[in-house]
Amino acid sequence: MKLLHIYTLILLATFGQAAVEPGFEDLLNGDNAAYWKQCGPGKMALSGGETLNSSSSEVGVAWFTKREFADFVLKVEFRGAADEFNSGVRLRLPKLGNDPALANQLGYEVAIHHTAKRYKWETGSIHGVKASTSQALKPLDWNAYEITVTGQEYSVMLNGRLVNRFTGNRALSGYIGLEQNPTGPVKFRNLRIRDLTSPAASLSAAPLASIQTDASQPRIEVIKDQGPNATEWALTPLDEAIPADIRQNLTFLREDLLDEGKKAAKASPEAYKLASEYCDKILTALDQRDLARVNAGYAAAQADANKATSTQALDARRNYQMSWPQYAREESQRAALRENESGKADVKKQRLKVEWMQRAVQMRTYLDELYRQLREAMR
Repeated sequence: MKLLHIYTLILLATFGQAAVEPGFEDLLNGDNAAYWKQCGPGKMALSGGETLNSSSSEVGVAWFTKREFADFVLKVEFRGAADEFNSGVRLRLPKLGNDPALANQLGYEVAIHHTAKRYKWETGSIHGVKASTSQALKPLDWNAYEITVTGQEYSVMLNGRLVNRFTGNRALSGYIGLEQNPTGPVKFRNLRIRDLTSPAASLSAAPLASIQTDASQPRIEVIKDQGPNATEWALTPLDEAIPADIRQNLTFLREDLLDEGKKAAKASPEAYKLASEYCDKILTALDQRDLARVNAGYAAAQADANKATSTQALDARRNYQMSWPQYAREESQRAALRENESGKADVKKQRLKVEWMQRAVQMRTYLDELYRQLREAMR
């Protein structure tokens, strides 16, 4: 029995609580467990590093009172504790006291949601701000969030897939919180955070990786796991940035796939052929996106506006004999022309962004089908 008990402890340590990565701080274990405070109705029951967040009436928030965070990477695992559930990870909260309404007004919520009824703010959404771009939730299993916050830039990874990116306009620092919602309870575990503003972090911190990989993992498995993530980057809206290394990573991955397929294949030749084609198409999408960005760039649009506002007739009549009222009147005309042309430039940018999104929808359909064929070939 004693030996069985030891094995049980090993299994719990292995599968229940993940090891905390270097540079991360565990917020649910050790001394940090005492720093959680309840705001509003509901409760968070914390035991052995795992929580149960629930409410029988209205929304409440448990928040980590030890300190505020500015720029950070936050990782957490969660799962629903009922058939339907609703919760969220709260970011950059103010000091809440006992008023959970402040959390909605001044912080952001990365949503967790699963109900039979269709809902706009599904898991991965920034509640009330931006819906998730795709769904990767496993309703009956543990799920993993990785949330990166730098300045006003927010990125949300769900189970290894990029599901949201947006630019905020609220506070640049605040507290971390976990929501309780009457719709249904949610469990959390392995909540850890890496402070990107500390001196140690500043030396090694990097932006959200475009392709997260393990050097020992077969390349065919990498493209299976990270392909949807790369697709999301390639089809990102024109006015949002993407990692500078994604093209290089995909190019290397494509070449590694060719070598692996010839020397140490882990799947069928058809799977490697599809994987290589998948990389090619994502790289093509990145090229098309770069071209669209050039056409819709802020600098190019502004240059168009400047060229269109030469107003030669007004310039020719401006001289030292021009009266002040006349000069002021024509300056007003000039300003109106500049505003009109700038407006045209903004319309041009918006039109090109809309055109890109329409093309992205078409490319997504093709890439998703290619990915489906790849997964089928690997079965």
